[in-house]
Amino acid sequence: MRTLPVALALAAIVGSAPLLAADSRQDELRENTLAAIAGLDERGQKIARNYLKDRVAGKPVSCVPRMRLRRSAAASDDVLMYDDGAVVYVNMPYLGCPRARDNVLISVSPSAQMCSGDIIQVADVQVGIPMASCTLNQFVPFRKPKTGG
Repeated sequence: MRTLPVALALAAIVGSAPLLAADSRQDELRENTLAAIAGLDERGQKIARNYLKDRVAGKPVSCVPRMRLRRSAAASDDVLMYDDGAVVYVNMPYLGCPRARDNVLISVSPSAQMCSGDIIQVADVQVGIPMASCTLNQFVPFRKPKTGG
């Protein structure tokens, strides 16, 4: 009889392990994103300041609604920014995104959302020829802090 409560408690702990691991990965991604932004060169810092202003990083999300995005920029080949007005989403593509900063980013997914795992192409600004591609990671949302009152 006593083994049943112990077994249930053990099952609850084991069952929650993936959730704890997911939170840990989200925290790590958020911290890595903040570190990458802090490590940008002067040009990248200017882009980041323009996009992020007084915003605060939140928990990473897997997808962002494409229709709401107003503008985007690459602060570096490793830090991409997507602005929907209320939220700026920062993405650090897996393995970076070669030549992203000085060229055009083109999403090749026909979906209404951009999601982690989607591939984007980097096209030459002058002639529009694709030069590279990269795979999006989760997006770290930056929001303006709520004011108390």
